[in-house]
Amino acid sequence: MIYVDTNIFIYAIENHPKYGKACKNILLDIESEKIKASASVLVLVEIINVLTKINRILKQRKKKPLDIRKNIDAILSLPIIWFDLDFLIIKKASEYTYNVTGVDYMHIATMEINSITEIISADNEFDKIKFLKRIDPKEYRL
Repeated sequence: MIYVDTNIFIYAIENHPKYGKACKNILLDIESEKIKASASVLVLVEIINVLTKINRILKQRKKKPLDIRKNIDAILSLPIIWFDLDFLIIKKASEYTYNVTGVDYMHIATMEINSITEIISADNEFDKIKFLKRIDPKEYRL
């Protein structure tokens, strides 16, 4: 099983110039169950947060906002195993001293507690975590 980081969804939604196509292909492989994917519900919180920020920018530019509900519904329709945040994960995250953000601590704790050692992410901060193997979206292959 592989953990899917927030940026995979965001880059696919916003059609990111560097990662957009690769991230869309990853989501297609998840949809067709070619890979067994997992994520924390924290990913959904982060997605809503980022899309809200994007919509503020789009509104300032007088452009059509993204439909957050439609995007979340599409994500939730994917066969992803969603891990809830619980006290065990929060306790584990509080023990870390890695040089990454506290939000990433939550993702790392979720992976560690669920024996997941691979993450698809454009965030090279995960390279600092010795028990994880990060797969860059542009290097992803089945």
